Amino acid sequence: MSHRFTFTVTVELEREEGKFAARDEMADQLREWLEGADEGTVSGIGADGESSYAVTSWEVEEA
Repeated sequence: MSHRFTFTVTVELEREEGKFAARDEMADQLREWLEGADEGTVSGIGADGESSYAVTSWEVEEA
């Protein structure tokens, strides 16, 4: 049995220094970070803390 979860992540950026970057460059960097956040498993959960689940799908889309 698989379970599907959808989370909405809102990120607001404010330039601190340097030249301005294009919006698509910012979005690409954030997308890379989110795609890299896939650990492959979720473990140490459940009543006994010993349940584990494999991540079978990981999608990152810009709204």
